[in-house]
Parts: sequence; structure tokens; C-alpha cells
Amino acid sequence: MSRAAAPVDGRLAQRPASARGRAGRVLLGWLPAVLVAGGALVVFFPLFWMAVTSLKAAPEIQRVPLQVLPDRWLNLDNYREVFQRQPFGRFLLNSALVASISALSSLVFSALAGYGFAKFRFPGRDVFFFAIIGILMVPFQSVVVPLYLWMNRLGLLDSYPGILAPDLVSVFGVFLMRQAIEVVPSDYIDAARIDGSSELGIFWRVVVPMVKPALATLLIVKFMWTWNELFWPLVIVNSPSMKVVTLGLISFTNMYFIEYHLVTAAAVLSVLPILALFLVCQKWVVRAVVMSGLKG
Repeated sequence: MSRAAAPVDGRLAQRPASARGRAGRVLLGWLPAVLVAGGALVVFFPLFWMAVTSLKAAPEIQRVPLQVLPDRWLNLDNYREVFQRQPFGRFLLNSALVASISALSSLVFSALAGYGFAKFRFPGRDVFFFAIIGILMVPFQSVVVPLYLWMNRLGLLDSYPGILAPDLVSVFGVFLMRQAIEVVPSDYIDAARIDGSSELGIFWRVVVPMVKPALATLLIVKFMWTWNELFWPLVIVNSPSMKVVTLGLISFTNMYFIEYHLVTAAAVLSVLPILALFLVCQKWVVRAVVMSGLKG
């Protein structure tokens, strides 16, 4: 009787262990989803807080205890006051103009330079390329004074060309496009040369269609960097009509207090163009990320 009961007791003892194992596997299976959800919440919460604060009146923001949601969800008084207190539409237009020209210029020059470094062999190519990449390690603040003096001599202070000058070419863009074009099969380029196509024709008809994801990524990144630029416009811009949106945000603060209801409303307005650009180029950006993951 004791020999018959022994296997039954063994199975009973194994059940809790197997149940704990299944529970552990379930927890490990959910762990990535929990971490991703936590990361998304951390990224999303500041944007949510900015949006709801832009709908509150000044007394609501200072209310104790703190209130998360606004009293009126359709309160757009802060947005109206932003445009009444400052020429914020002009600031948005200036930023859109500067960021668009800067992004398109960087796109053209970076793609051409990347094509040259990736598909042409010439003496000193690698040395020249790494010398260009070395510029990334030079802080922009260290060249501001000579750059300002050059702009002054050229009469470009407080002008669109003066604001654009440091952003017309992107070193990061050259690196990105060189890496993207390097994986384009050289056989396609050689076949186009045999067919009699010019180098610019090969670049436009063969190379550009195959690196669209990298171009879209560079477009968004460069547009966002220029849109968020504060230091150089702060140095070179003097007149209110030439201010960009980052300088416009500062105008709602002073040494005594910060008008949070207006700052957050202006910040929401400044985020919308970048969000729209990302939504338009989203599929190419996702494809670029996937391709870079496969290459790695």
C-alpha cells in the first residue's frame, strides 16, 4: 500500500513546482510589454501634462491640491492670448521657413556627399570622411564668436541667410547617407553606367529611390533640430520680426515669474508642425529603423 501511494505523492509534490514555472514564464512573457508600456507612459505624460495645462486658467495651475484635468476642456483663451501678446504667427512662419530650407539643403548636400564617399574611390577618401565626421566632436559654442564676426562682416546679422548659415549642411546627414548608400548594390550603378546614364542621372534614378527611408529620417531629424534651435538665433536675431518660435517661447517668461498657461499653450502650437511632419513621413522612418536593425 505504501509503494502504491508513493507515485501519487510525487505527482502532488511536482504540481506546485510546475505551476510556479508556468507563472514565471507568463510573467517573463508580459515583462517586455510592461516595460514598453512604462516607457511609453514616461514619454507621453509630459506631453499630456503640457496639453492639459494649456487649457487651464492661471488660478487653476496654482490651485492646491494639484488638479490634473482642466475645469473647461474647450478653454482656448490661452491660445488667443498667445497671439494677442506676441506675433506668434510670425514666429511660426520664420521657424517653418528656416527649418524647411535647412532640412532640404541638408538633404541635397548630404545625399550627394554620401554618394561620393560610398561609391567613388579617390585618394584620401577615408581620411577626408573621418575629418568631416570629426566636426561632430567640436562644440558649436566654441565657433560662435568667429561665426558671428563673419556674419557681421557679410552684413547678414538679423536676417534669414544669417540664421540659416550654420544649418545649410549637416555632418550627421553626410554620415547617415554614406551608410545608407553603401548598401546599395554597385551592380545597379554599373548597369546604369553601361546604359549611358550620367552620374547625376544614376544618383537621381537609381540611388535616391533606394534610400528613401534614410532621406525621410534625415528630413525629420534636421527639421526638428533646426526648429528647436535656440542658441544661434538668440545670438544673431535682434528685431522681433525675425524671431523664431523658440525665442517666442522665452517672451512669456521674465526674471520674476513664468506665465505657465501661456508658455504651455505656445509650446503646444510649436509641437504641432513637427508632429505633422512625423505623421507624413512615419512609414519611411519606421522602414529605416527596421532596415538599420536588420543590418546590425
